[in-house]
Amino acid sequence: MSTINYSLAMDRHQRHEAQIEILVVDDTSTNLSVLTQLLSKEGYKVRVARNGEFALRSAFSSPPNLILLDILMPEMNGYQVCERLKLNPITQDIPIIFLSASDEILDKVTAFGVGGVDYITKPFESIEVLARIENQLRLRSLQQQLQSQNEHLYAEIEKRKAIEASLAQSRSLLSGILNSSLDAIAALEARRNEQQKIIDFRCLLLNPMAYQLLGKSQLQGKSLLRALPGLKLDGLLDEFISVVETSQAIQKEIYYAHDGIEGWFEILLVKLGDGLTVTFRDISKRKQIELALEQANLELSNQANVDGLTQIANRRYFDQYLAEQWQQLKVEQQPLALILADVDYFKLYNDNYGHQAGDRCLIKVAQTLSQQLPTAESLAARYGGEEFGIILPQTSLEQARQVAETIRQVIHQLKLDHAYSQVSSSVTLSLGVSAVIPGDSQSPEQLIAQADRALYQAKEKGRDRLECD
Repeated sequence: MSTINYSLAMDRHQRHEAQIEILVVDDTSTNLSVLTQLLSKEGYKVRVARNGEFALRSAFSSPPNLILLDILMPEMNGYQVCERLKLNPITQDIPIIFLSASDEILDKVTAFGVGGVDYITKPFESIEVLARIENQLRLRSLQQQLQSQNEHLYAEIEKRKAIEASLAQSRSLLSGILNSSLDAIAALEARRNEQQKIIDFRCLLLNPMAYQLLGKSQLQGKSLLRALPGLKLDGLLDEFISVVETSQAIQKEIYYAHDGIEGWFEILLVKLGDGLTVTFRDISKRKQIELALEQANLELSNQANVDGLTQIANRRYFDQYLAEQWQQLKVEQQPLALILADVDYFKLYNDNYGHQAGDRCLIKVAQTLSQQLPTAESLAARYGGEEFGIILPQTSLEQARQVAETIRQVIHQLKLDHAYSQVSSSVTLSLGVSAVIPGDSQSPEQLIAQADRALYQAKEKGRDRLECD
């Protein structure tokens, strides 16, 4: 294995975990297929666009980490696409590698002139494509790290300036502020061993609020670890040492549960001489409220998309998901299938067994539908009453028909008694199946109408069957 191959193999899992996205723009299906397989195998998340307009829409709506851009395309060539991307603040920093069958110097100069970072000549070698992509992603990562570090350093410098200005105040004024502060404040001095390594801190000063929160009346002048050994267990001691050694302040929220102290605290650590100041406040009540609100928002979000009875997707989410898949598959020109299923003679079931039994029947059918979904992208939803809808992205009509037939048979195997059905002694389904490759001249509503017609035909032909439209 070459050095480059080994490096890429080692990074594959990390790329998968980080979900690094690459947008491949090419009007040739073969090139798209080859590049998609190559990059997906190496752990990249791949999006494709067959022309410049789709590429711009995709990049603007969800900027990728890198773009592979073909030059010769109809209507809008790669140079024009690149210029549009570089004019938009959202996409101007995305690395763009041009792909071209031309090896002319003028073409390469033009590519770099409009903002490209590299140029690969077709036909390309897989190892070269991967190496160049890896190189540009690494360069982009280093640029982002440097920018982030500069911003962080500037913020820390400004913060330290403010702190130093505050420390310049007179001792009497500082004492008054400390004593009246609603925040707990402690000043600590580093204790070092013979090798000048920090091993502990000594408490120089604590204001009244610090004594109140810590409950340690004899802490001043004492060893910090002797009084609060839990600092080492939580890794806070290492952060105290880091502040002293690097002069970089730390602000964070922590949960502390040691030494008779328990709760959420917001802390600010700032270097002071050969030690630091620790400013902290108890935020336990606020965190409890925040956690409660997060849980409530999560539950509300789930409730908004989930049918209250069957606990599968509701009609609202069905419509939303169908519209999303329609737009995506219209770009990809892949099929979208839909199954509408209706419980046969359900009114007779309800009238004779009771509504509670009817609810249990619908729940069982819904659970069964969810268990029969062929892919993670498929969706089962309660469409209305005893009717269910199943969305099957990237599924042909024949594949959808097979899924529907499997569902029909599995419902049979449940053997849910229905003595009042006119087609069987157990609960059955009638199903309508439709599929289409989304286009501008069609709509999701037409797909639904086709499935509905097929469902009507299944009922007209005796129920407990499926029909395709």
